Amino acid sequence: MKKPIIFILLLLFIFEIYAQNQIQFQHYGVDDGLSQIAVYDLEIDKTGHVWVATHKGVNRFNGSKFDVFQTPIDTLKNGLVFNEVFHTIEDTDGMIWLGTRKGLSKYNPRTQLFTNFSKVGTCDQCLIRDHIAFLKEHGPYIYIGTSGGLSRINKETHNITSWPYVEGKKDGPRKTAIREIEVLDDGRLVLVSNVGISIFNPENDTFKHLDSTNGLPEDKLQSIFRDSKNRYWIGCETLGLVLLTGTWDNPSFKHYPPQPNKGPSHGFIYEISEDKNGLLWMATFHGITLLQPETETFTYLYHNPNNDNSLSSNQVFSIARDANDRMWVATISGLDVYDPYLNQFGVLRYEKDNPRSLASDKTFSIYEDSKGFLWIGNYENGVTVISPDNSVEAYIHISNGEGEQKLSGAQIIGIEEDDHGRIWLATFNGVNIIDWADRTKKTYTISQFDLSTVTHNAHLSQYTYFIKKGKNGSMYVGTHGAGLIKVNRDGSLKQFSFKDKPTGILENVIISMEIDEKDRIWLGTSILGFGMIEDENTQDYFTRLPGNAIMGSYGIHKILCVDERELIMTTGAGVFQFSDKEALFTSSTPQVKRFTEEDGLSDNVVYEMVKVNQNQYWLSTGNGLTKWNKATNELKPYIKTLANKNLDFNQAAAVKTKDGKLYFGNTSGVIHFNPNKIFENTAAPKVYYSNLRVLNEIVPIKGKTKDTFTIPEALRYLQKITLKPQDKIFSIQVTTVNHTLPKQTSFAYKLDGFEENWTYTTNPIITRTNLDPGTYTLLAKASNNDGVWSAPISLQIEILPPWHRTWWAYILFALAAIGFVYFLLKLRLQQERRVELARAQERDIFRKRSSRDFHDEAGTKITRISLITELARMENIDNKALQDHLHQIEENVQDLNSGMRDFIWTLDPSKDNAYDTLTRYTEFAGKFCEYANIQFKSEPISEDLKTKELNMAERRHLLMILKEATNNCVKHGNPTTLHFSIQHKPGKLIVILKDNGNGFDTNQESNGNGLKNMRERAEALGGALKINSKTNGGTALTLTLETTRLGN
Repeated sequence: MKKPIIFILLLLFIFEIYAQNQIQFQHYGVDDGLSQIAVYDLEIDKTGHVWVATHKGVNRFNGSKFDVFQTPIDTLKNGLVFNEVFHTIEDTDGMIWLGTRKGLSKYNPRTQLFTNFSKVGTCDQCLIRDHIAFLKEHGPYIYIGTSGGLSRINKETHNITSWPYVEGKKDGPRKTAIREIEVLDDGRLVLVSNVGISIFNPENDTFKHLDSTNGLPEDKLQSIFRDSKNRYWIGCETLGLVLLTGTWDNPSFKHYPPQPNKGPSHGFIYEISEDKNGLLWMATFHGITLLQPETETFTYLYHNPNNDNSLSSNQVFSIARDANDRMWVATISGLDVYDPYLNQFGVLRYEKDNPRSLASDKTFSIYEDSKGFLWIGNYENGVTVISPDNSVEAYIHISNGEGEQKLSGAQIIGIEEDDHGRIWLATFNGVNIIDWADRTKKTYTISQFDLSTVTHNAHLSQYTYFIKKGKNGSMYVGTHGAGLIKVNRDGSLKQFSFKDKPTGILENVIISMEIDEKDRIWLGTSILGFGMIEDENTQDYFTRLPGNAIMGSYGIHKILCVDERELIMTTGAGVFQFSDKEALFTSSTPQVKRFTEEDGLSDNVVYEMVKVNQNQYWLSTGNGLTKWNKATNELKPYIKTLANKNLDFNQAAAVKTKDGKLYFGNTSGVIHFNPNKIFENTAAPKVYYSNLRVLNEIVPIKGKTKDTFTIPEALRYLQKITLKPQDKIFSIQVTTVNHTLPKQTSFAYKLDGFEENWTYTTNPIITRTNLDPGTYTLLAKASNNDGVWSAPISLQIEILPPWHRTWWAYILFALAAIGFVYFLLKLRLQQERRVELARAQERDIFRKRSSRDFHDEAGTKITRISLITELARMENIDNKALQDHLHQIEENVQDLNSGMRDFIWTLDPSKDNAYDTLTRYTEFAGKFCEYANIQFKSEPISEDLKTKELNMAERRHLLMILKEATNNCVKHGNPTTLHFSIQHKPGKLIVILKDNGNGFDTNQESNGNGLKNMRERAEALGGALKINSKTNGGTALTLTLETTRLGN
């Protein structure tokens, strides 16, 4: 039995948190960027964006900005099908589906484009009606609840199927408008409509109907919700809430009518949701109803015009819970959100016509008495007393005025209880004492204690700042100008004034006090730092200690003796911690630790300090609260502690109650919380890249515009972008989804490949200019208000080089360099050729002149020799020996004449071609063979060979090879026939000489120089000489020349 009891007690405790006015809402409206104040539906997508449906389009909210999507005025532009949006969902693929009054839209976040479906009727691929109230994903389909029945669309193919009403078909759909749809575990769909419930089986397209005849309180239904324990709750249109207690096949229902503490606040339930604690949140026509299902306990949240943190409106259309347990509320007057993190700090404040509120927001003192009553003094209207039982009647307001139950002053600056249980109040019009023995009845009486009998500045004794109980029933009063006044048990007074100036006003303003273990009294002043009364029995003054020099003229708001040695003071310039307070009596420079905003204080003006335990202290400041861990000296500021507002706290307005709660007063009421249950915001912002700009121009997504420079899809989905060399300045925004104190978001980024360290900033825009070509990786992250960082995101950025630094440019440059070198070499070669040509021409002229001169000169001499020889022969006919000698001379002259003619022919430059050379050979061979009685055959020589130039050496080598071959043929082969042929091919000249002589064995070595000389001459021509011969089989000589290498 213990476990169920503990569970129920836990549920009651959780519900009590909500019941004690803990739910505070933040509000968003048109001034924050919302397209319209009336909000009809909410959807939280996987990235944490809140999609807000209005009748002026749909809004996507990331915590800082609303992005609005509407129907474009220009019908050629892509956009929402219709502005009046009733329902929004995100499917498992991340697509956003929107049901409107004029059709269905599908939004693709990657391409940022809409696909619209508005064709209606009984036709194929038509919606049954275009007025869409609800969408539900199931498998590959989106089921569509319209004003005329059910349709569905395939998420990928967009094929549409509808189930129209058919008269007389029992298992067919009813003629009705579908409000909501729920999917059962077996795949069937529960359709809620204004004629009851229909259970649709998509396997066989059949409908089963439930209505008031089956136990429903009414047929007109509005909503359905399956909670975390698989219970089905049904919202009616007029009669409240229904719980399915049976099964859908054998249904029974439990009805919760719209009656106080028995059911919802209104009979019309638009939507039902569930929070992390299992409480049901019902959006109704009259506020929000919270239901604890286990205890069937109802509580109600309404709009309160006197409470800025209540609902924006009582007409609530939708409620959605996000991944961080925030509850988002759509109302007719704006978007609200309940954030558990910000609701850790409860608030008590003044609310007009609310008996459970304070008398005024301007709280200057808080005190818990011995009976557990909480006294809250304000600056305008006295004090509010709250009883421990927290009943409505327990909020008792005591104000100033005439009578025994009225205070002498409206400003309650300090509160203290004496040994008799009486409550002493410090006001700006004296000290009031409330005698109230029985707190259950309003039978208290108020008396004023007169302090004006003191010696110094008696007229200022009525301006009191605090009251503190001392020993033996004494009470101490701090005043504005009359110093410290001690009220003894017998009612006598003792005044303590500043020793050096007892009548000074500013010098005698006492705002705080502490009594240490030696009964010394430490005083905090407004301008003199701290004062000291070492022995109140022998002194009637206070002095300044040497250690006061370190405090200067700071006001001392709180003094706390931690133990026998440690002393802490809160001041207008931070917190001073003295490890040895005795040093303050002797040294003007005592050892001290000072804490300021730089160390983590929420503000340098520190008022109150409340000890929770040995290591945990809470400080109230001029700008929020600060938690101080004394063990580590870590200071944790809480600046925007309530509903995203800064709070300026007040001195003496702080207390730790018996139940461990802390209360701090400020100008906007009282903040209260349990310090042991404060948790940090562990939800790191969700981060993605957006808004790529080049030269300050947004880069669009491909398909949305006709710009030449686009990205293929939204930047958040890309792994890499490529920028051109002319894109010298670009920026990228780090966008976060952060709904808790988004203005306190911090950012960090690093461009790997360009910088090594992270840059920390509050600016989400990253701008880079003139990056060198290369590939970089942009890393970014963001932190929330508690310093919890997200995981880094990355984006690869490639900067293309300019054209002159690309690989193909380098190849072009290399080719150009090679071409330039080639041009220079060719130019030089041409110059050398021109020089060589000039030299060749000069040589040709010289050769021509030489051949002519040699022919004329040598020819004359040889002719004379021939004539003289002939004369000598004629005159000496009888001298036989002389005749023989003359014959030899004649033969040699003939040989010389023949060789001279060959030499002159060689010198003649007009014969420098293959045709003339080979023709010269045929002339020689014909005569030579005729003398040897050998038949010489020569095939025609092509005149094309006249264009094949041969220089003088080449002509000589060619002739000598052929002559030597002819000579060897005649001399050694004894042939009868010698055949000469020429084959002329492109780039080739083949000379063939064949005989039918004896032949020889080519494998035997030859001792002669003929063949050797022929081969050397062939190599000099750059050709190949091949000799084929067989014994008694003739010989064939083949000389192959490359004509491209001849003529140089």
